[in-house]
Amino acid sequence: MKVILLQNVKNVGNQGDVKEVVEGYARNFLFPQHLAVEATEHSIRQQEEKKKAASNKEKKHEKMDKQMIAKIDGAEVLISAKADNGKLYASITARDVVQGLKELGFKVDVEDMEFAPKKEVGTYEGIVSKGEFEAGITVVIEAKE
Repeated sequence: MKVILLQNVKNVGNQGDVKEVVEGYARNFLFPQHLAVEATEHSIRQQEEKKKAASNKEKKHEKMDKQMIAKIDGAEVLISAKADNGKLYASITARDVVQGLKELGFKVDVEDMEFAPKKEVGTYEGIVSKGEFEAGITVVIEAKE
């Protein structure tokens, strides 16, 4: 019996695959667990449409990521923090840099920011990456009065 897998199934296949399985396995395990549906013409066509829509959505997100990275590239983030003789009281982390980018109008997740914690006033480099795209930014840490 041909089925379309709705989820990854160990030793059978991945989500979206059309697989030939034993009828009893499909009816007693895959169907009740909502892991698969019977592969009819209609369900196969539906699955192809879902894949196409997902592909289009992925391309759209990739295009948006590329545009965002192009805008961020070369940005300068200014962070003011309490310091004593150039030494900061608390480390400046990627989270602080993301907050600075947010204030500049860029929406970036902490997971996309590469910035090692810094404990001194100065100018540092950071990297924002989204998918396969990367942008370099300058982070200026100054002492707050």
